[in-house]
Parts: sequence; structure tokens; C-alpha cells
Amino acid sequence: MNTSRILRTTNVVLLLMGYQRHWFEKTSHRFRLSLPSVVYIFVLGVVYTACFSQHFDKSSSTLKVLKDISPFLFGLIRVQLALGAKAFAYAIYSSVKSVGAINSLLKALPSRNSQFTQDEASAYLLLTSTFGILFCFAAYIAYEMKFELPPLPDAMLGMALLLPHFILAGSVRLYTVLSWLSRGQLKELKKNAEEELRANLTKDPGNIASAIFTVSTEGLENLKTKLEILEANFCIFAQSLKHSMLFLFAMHANCLLGGFYTLTYYWNTWYVLFEDRKRRIFYAANASIYAFIASDYICLMVVLFMMENERRNFIEAIDLLLAQRKLFSKKLRPIAKDLRGVLKKKCFKFGGPFQPNIIYVSLMVCLQIIIVTLIVTVHYLEDEISLLKEEFSSTDDN
Repeated sequence: MNTSRILRTTNVVLLLMGYQRHWFEKTSHRFRLSLPSVVYIFVLGVVYTACFSQHFDKSSSTLKVLKDISPFLFGLIRVQLALGAKAFAYAIYSSVKSVGAINSLLKALPSRNSQFTQDEASAYLLLTSTFGILFCFAAYIAYEMKFELPPLPDAMLGMALLLPHFILAGSVRLYTVLSWLSRGQLKELKKNAEEELRANLTKDPGNIASAIFTVSTEGLENLKTKLEILEANFCIFAQSLKHSMLFLFAMHANCLLGGFYTLTYYWNTWYVLFEDRKRRIFYAANASIYAFIASDYICLMVVLFMMENERRNFIEAIDLLLAQRKLFSKKLRPIAKDLRGVLKKKCFKFGGPFQPNIIYVSLMVCLQIIIVTLIVTVHYLEDEISLLKEEFSSTDDN
């Protein structure tokens, strides 16, 4: 797996998304501030400001119709707009703040000029999965629209809501890719540790005494140092991105609420406003919300599962060798236990206020779905009760 090649590809993707203002230098194996990237972000900021201001254009017929049809959905869009403005500003701050932690982590991820492997292909898949989904939905919607561009004011309204979400999603891409690379390094260290420990197993119990004086601990000490550096730097990196990811999950929750709300009301009343072609466009646009969010969560959970699995395998391998007491040198046993201790630290177990592990993310997603369902159900029942009251009132008047 070629780490530099993966990082360069990640860098290009994040630059296009607008999340990163740095350029990855292959020679120094670190990110440095790039003037063209800063200019690009400035232009992107000007475009976003213009799109943002479109939401406060009182002459916008789209916003008037939306407000008349559903004040609640109009309010959700305002919330998403406010979250987006904060997310756009925080993404710029987060990118600059986290680059130091990223460069520190890269020191523990040495560049390799090896052949293309399955792990490298998986890294690219994790990085570009959302873009593949985006392309498919965009192509289908464009086909249904007969490849005609929407009115510029409406496109600007949508861009103001999508752009900050798209930019901040770079934090998940960055976290996912660097976690995947850290998993690869952990796998390599496990392999080296097993080889080092097995090499120092004595096959003759009678020669244990002499083996104790001839065994070398330099290799294991070096491995322990590398593992400690990886653990410490990964912990700092994870902490530097945790607020960005929490911010993005909050935007996800609001998007899920808006998507589920519009789908519920469309099934019951709004479908009469759409013709067949527009109905298909609506379904595709609504489905894209869930697909994008699911893609983020699935990629994140796959990486977390794989890294946790690698950590457990590492611990089990050490425990298995330590269990062979009669064949294992007492001089190496404390170092092997130290390796196990590093692997059991909170960072490799994803501890802290934000715990991006399988259970945490699953509970968070379930909680989001439950809250969204309750809000939409309560709102829908309130509207139905209001309609019944109006019908009773009109019946009494007659």
C-alpha cells in the first residue's frame, strides 16, 4: 500500500470539496499551506455568500410558496441555513487547526513505494463512495429534467444548503482515510511483533537459562516506540476532528428530519402538486438525502470495525505468545506486556467525550431516527387534529 499516493489523492479530493487549504508534499511527507488553495476557498466563500443572501430575497417565489405550504419545513430550511453558515466558518478553522495533528500522525505512517494492493483500493473506495452516489443521483435527476438547468435563483437556494454540508463532510473523509492508514500501520506492527516474538522463542526448555542472556530486546523496544507514537498521534488527530464530525452529525439530523417530513406529507397531500416526471425527481432527490448520510455512516463504521478488529487481533496474538511461559524469555515478557498495554489505551479504544466506535455511532443513528420519527409524527397528528376541528366547526355552522 502506497501511503503517499493515497494521501495525495485524498488531498486533491479535499481541495475540490473546499475542506482543505493545504497541499501534500511527497518529499517531506507533510501538508503545507498552499496559496492557490486559499484563493480557491476565497472564491468559494464569495459564491456561498451570494447563494446565502438569496434566501433573504423577499421577491423569491419559491420561498413564498414554501412558506405558505409548510411553515415547519420553511423553518427547518432556516435552521439548516444557520447550521451551514456556522459549518462553513468552522470548516475553515478546523482545517487550519488540525493540520498540525495530521502532520504528526503522518510521521507514524511511513511512505511505501509498494505495489497497488487491496487495502489501497479500499482506501480509494472509502474516499470516493459518496461521490459515486452523488454522480448517480445527479445523472438520473438531470435525465428526468431533460438536462435543462433549473432557474439560477432556485439553484442558488439549493447551493446555499448543500455547499457547507459538502465541505464539512471532508472531515469524515479525512478521518476515515487516516484511520484506514493507521489500521494498516497497526497491522504491519502486529506482523513485525509476531515475527520478533516468535524469533525469540526457544525450542529447548533446557536452554532457557542461556537464551535469557543472548536474546536481544532492541527490535521489540523499537516496535513499542512506534506503537506508542502511533497511539499518541492518532489520539491527537481524532480529538482535532471530533467537533467537526459532531457538527456534521447535527446537520445530518436536520437533513433527516426535513427529508422524512417532506416524504410523509408528500404521500398524504403534496403529491397532487406534482406531475409524473416531477414526482420521480422528488423521489430521487429525497432518496439522495438518505443515501448520502448512510454512505458517511457506513464508511465510518466499516473503518472503526476494521481498526478495532485489528487491535483485538494484535492483543490476542501477544496473549497467545505470552501463554507459552516455558518457551518465552522472561526478558521479553515485560516488553510484550507493555505492547499490550499500549493497545488497551483509551485512544485505540476510541475513548473520550466523543467515542466514534460501532456501538456509539449505531446508538447515535438510532437516536436520530427515533427523534425524527417522533417530531414528524407529532407534527402530522397536530395537523390532522386541526383539520378535524375545522371540519367539525364547518359542520356545526351548517
